[in-house]
Amino acid sequence: MLTNEKLVLRIGRNPLYLLRGSVDLLIALWLYTLYRSAISTIPFWDDWQLVELYRSMMNELFDQVFAVPAQWTGYLLLLIGLYFLFHGVRRYILQLSTRYTLTNVRIMSKSGVLGVSTHELLLRSADGVSLQQSLLGRLLGYGTLKIAGRGSHELIMHSVSRVIEVKEMIEKRLLAQSSQIPTLENSADS
Repeated sequence: MLTNEKLVLRIGRNPLYLLRGSVDLLIALWLYTLYRSAISTIPFWDDWQLVELYRSMMNELFDQVFAVPAQWTGYLLLLIGLYFLFHGVRRYILQLSTRYTLTNVRIMSKSGVLGVSTHELLLRSADGVSLQQSLLGRLLGYGTLKIAGRGSHELIMHSVSRVIEVKEMIEKRLLAQSSQIPTLENSADS
């Protein structure tokens, strides 16, 4: 932290931010079970009635043109499942390592485990705070805050718990900070 900088608020996050990574992990698990079935002696699609009808109607065409070994299909499912597994784990790590803080001088977003990425916005250069909430976010009290800075700089905080209170606190800090900045009217009076 900078000199004379005090921590005002550690901004909490709603646990639902882990949902996106969980969905990826469930897809990976489902694809893994399909992979296990595809490399078994009887692939899973042999139980499907539609495939049985297709095979009976176009047996010769299927055997000559579409004769893809079940193991190849299984390996393809495994590769897609591994993609979802790594993607889900990466999301978990990124979401669990992200921290938002508000000090008397700046707003910070810090994320990363091995490599660290920080985004900072000085309060004196912030122009405003906007709030985005879905229906579920309104019901559960979380949302996304966007703090606009001068120029095109913007700090985005996802899945913020008690988002209305946090927004009001940031706006109070911004107003307090803007009243301390000397303006032309204040300098003309002196």
